[in-house]
Amino acid sequence: MPNRARSFRPLPLGFAALIVLVALALPFSIIRVPEAAAGLAGGRVLDPGWHVKRPLSRSHIIPLRGGPIRFDLDRATPEGATIRVRLALEYTVTPDVVGRQAAEIGERGFEGFLRDTIERALNPLPPSTLIAPAAPAGSARRAVLPRAALDAIDGALRANGIGPERLEASAGPPGAFALIPSGAEQELAARGAMPEVDRTGMRLLLIGLDGADWDVIDPLLRSGRMPHLARLIGEGARGRLRSYDPMISPLLWTTMVTGVGPDRHRIADFQAIDAATGRRIPITSRFRGVKALWNILGDAGLTTGFVAWWASYPAERVSGVQVSNLVAFETLRPRDPSVPFSGGIAFPGDYLDGIRHRLITAADLTYEEARRVMRIERGEFEEAVAKVIRLPGGEDGALNKQMAQNPAPLVLSILTGSRNYAAIAADLASRSYDLTAVYFEGIDMMGHRFQHCMPPRLSICPEEDFVRFRDSVTSFYARQDDLIGTILEAAGPGATVLIVSDHGFKSGPGRPTDVLPFTTQQPVEWHDEEGIILLSGPGVRRGATLAEPATLFDVAPTILHLLGLPVAEDMPGRVLADALDPEFARARAERTIATYEGLGSTREFEAPADGGAREAEDELLANLRALGYIGGDAPGEPAAEGLDTTRPPAEGASFGTLAFYHRNLAIYFLKRREYARAIDELLAANERQKLPRTYQLLSQANLSLGREQESIAALHEGLEAFPAMDPEAVLWLVRIRLRGAGGAAAAAREASRFADRTAAHPGLDDAIRGLLAWEAGDRTTAASLFRRSLEADPTRVIAAGHLYSFLEEQGRAIEMETILRRGLAKDDRIDEFHSMLGVLEAETGRLEEALASMRRAAKLDPYNARFAGNLAGVLARLERWEEAATAYRRSAELEPSSETFMMLGSVYRRMGERERALAAFRQARDVGEGAGAPFLGIAVLLSEMGRGDDALAAAREGLDRHPGDRSLRSFYEKMLRTRRTPESVPDRPGSG
Repeated sequence: MPNRARSFRPLPLGFAALIVLVALALPFSIIRVPEAAAGLAGGRVLDPGWHVKRPLSRSHIIPLRGGPIRFDLDRATPEGATIRVRLALEYTVTPDVVGRQAAEIGERGFEGFLRDTIERALNPLPPSTLIAPAAPAGSARRAVLPRAALDAIDGALRANGIGPERLEASAGPPGAFALIPSGAEQELAARGAMPEVDRTGMRLLLIGLDGADWDVIDPLLRSGRMPHLARLIGEGARGRLRSYDPMISPLLWTTMVTGVGPDRHRIADFQAIDAATGRRIPITSRFRGVKALWNILGDAGLTTGFVAWWASYPAERVSGVQVSNLVAFETLRPRDPSVPFSGGIAFPGDYLDGIRHRLITAADLTYEEARRVMRIERGEFEEAVAKVIRLPGGEDGALNKQMAQNPAPLVLSILTGSRNYAAIAADLASRSYDLTAVYFEGIDMMGHRFQHCMPPRLSICPEEDFVRFRDSVTSFYARQDDLIGTILEAAGPGATVLIVSDHGFKSGPGRPTDVLPFTTQQPVEWHDEEGIILLSGPGVRRGATLAEPATLFDVAPTILHLLGLPVAEDMPGRVLADALDPEFARARAERTIATYEGLGSTREFEAPADGGAREAEDELLANLRALGYIGGDAPGEPAAEGLDTTRPPAEGASFGTLAFYHRNLAIYFLKRREYARAIDELLAANERQKLPRTYQLLSQANLSLGREQESIAALHEGLEAFPAMDPEAVLWLVRIRLRGAGGAAAAAREASRFADRTAAHPGLDDAIRGLLAWEAGDRTTAASLFRRSLEADPTRVIAAGHLYSFLEEQGRAIEMETILRRGLAKDDRIDEFHSMLGVLEAETGRLEEALASMRRAAKLDPYNARFAGNLAGVLARLERWEEAATAYRRSAELEPSSETFMMLGSVYRRMGERERALAAFRQARDVGEGAGAPFLGIAVLLSEMGRGDDALAAAREGLDRHPGDRSLRSFYEKMLRTRRTPESVPDRPGSG
């Protein structure tokens, strides 16, 4: 077709003017930086507000608090396999950091800068140390990234000015991960689309028994006093459930329904401060920072009924029913039928009115019912009922004093609340919701008031109390079983039951002998690290016992899987596959999703009426004071001052936090070796109320990071601020100085400076002089001083550790056994004492006793690689290979080392699992600390597998790197002679 000439047509005047304006503005454009963000353009950092920039220049908006940012990193192994690391990061950053990193952020963007920083942190680590140690060949499972890799990432981010608020990562083969959604899928996720439910047809019944312990339950099962629990055990799988520190109910029960720890869910104390009034209140559901099961299941189209779960007031609007944790106090006393229940107690708001006829008050309890759990005269019973149905004592402390001195009102309150919980749960269970859950606090409350009076009697239980209350705890367990039976009957056949406790309770000879279970701020001393877990019914393996303890983090993933939903990768727990029926497990492959946060609907709350449920809130706090969980207002403690506004709770609610909120978080981080995060929380605690214990923890955390001066400064400040602070801190000061911060002279000055305090503390000066003598080389004198110190206080870990070293050098370590046992009799939670005792028992051939001691140490500190390794060693000596492999894997996850991987490989070899042994030996090689031993292990194993050429190649590679290794050379030369190949032996160093 021929070209046609185009005619010129003038532009309309208005359009021409627009072109002129655009041309004039071409060199510039305008961007807006929102609040709480920093802008970056042309190498300049831009504050919040409007700014002019060149339109063709790149610009970036960086939120100063952001995330979660998610991405995958792939690493290739020497064998050609791929390891995928998936990360989720929430962060804080300051504008000056953005300026310092302007070049890299400008080129790669902020997310690219974070990705590069993390990649550089991981690059020096051998790829095989990023995954669970020696996973089965071809495994498609992922695992949490080992601590060494997480620490490397955390350190690299902080070194570049990025504060990791939350860092979670897992690793495994690419097939273990669902793809990160992109394109249309990402758009759907942004609109809140939930994953499809692969319906299993299950109805779940979750029963929480606070403080329940197998040590108390098992004798009752044998005597036939808990028949309902016995039936469930016979038809299901039971096991131990490992708790975490601090063992405080709101933290633990919230973890079970969210799948994450208090650093994420933010329920970290019993109480908070209402910012509007300055009044202390029980910590509320508005404080929770993540979704709970009732939110996730409701968004997925499933129904739930929850009763009395911790931190669930005000009730949330759910697909089903939610009755909050204030219901016991709302239903405790008679009320006018025309008066509705307080708003926010339940959703729907009229639910309780509809079942009012099934609920009782304390006035409805019978004398016979009270007599079942405590010896009480009828007059005392009637007086106790009268006390309970009066208005609560509020903040004046009268109510909790009554409960401590005369526990009858407390018992009646527990019985009333427990019956009402069971009545509500039975009603909900009969409705066939997908998940019905009920929490009972009675076992824990009875334990805190009467556990010291269980047989055998402790000296801290008066004789008259022992006579009256010796059977109170066990009788309440039996009563609790009756209530479980009521719920099971209402649920009918076909329900799958999950029974859990948040922690155990010390009983028998393991009980503290010097502190009452209801002493203020001390009740957790009576908690045991292991509670109970029981699964029973359809989909569950019958008659099974879980080989390893489950954790609180495993409850939510298991429930999601049983109901046909994927497990969120930001939940650190696992599905309890070994408790499931094999047929169910085969038919239902585990699915994963990155997170449930941001999906589904926004959380909504049932609005409290004017004034809310203030009386119920006050009485809940009074009960907590009665049992010692919280104190009264401490001198100098702020009320409405010092509110935590840096991390507001969900839905923009404004609450204040007390010192213990932050100290609880710090303890959680310390146990996980997350020292920098612990320090941040301890400093926040001190902003609210300075307490001696906080300074000690600050010193510990700083020292763990190698910050000796900061560690010393924390102890100095604490000792100066608190004349009554534990003078044991001076012993730690002296030890820190001797380790390098000033040496012996500085240590002696510290001892002199605080001599007036230490002199009044039995044996403390002996321990201090012992450290100084040890440093001076006079170990005999030091050992004598340490002995004297331990005679005065057998729990002094520093003195015991040094004395053990001295006696071991003398071949007399067995003398430590008596000292260690005396210390453990006084405090059974000294993990180092259990570990040392286990070593002594193993060395003298008492392997079963050593196993018990090592288990106890590892249970007390599950994040200690040395304890896990010691436990594995004893298990290996007992030829309990499966358990030994599990313990070695745990040790390697916590602290990868060539030695641990070699031991793991040796165990796998003994088990006949050569592929897993080979993987472990290769990990030992990649860590790079084991000289020629890993290469020898690889070569020997390959030879046993009939892969002679590969064995020779492995041996030769080892000799190339470690030419002086005689064992490796001997093996190599023997292989050559056996195979009669012409290949020559590599030259020895220095040969011609």
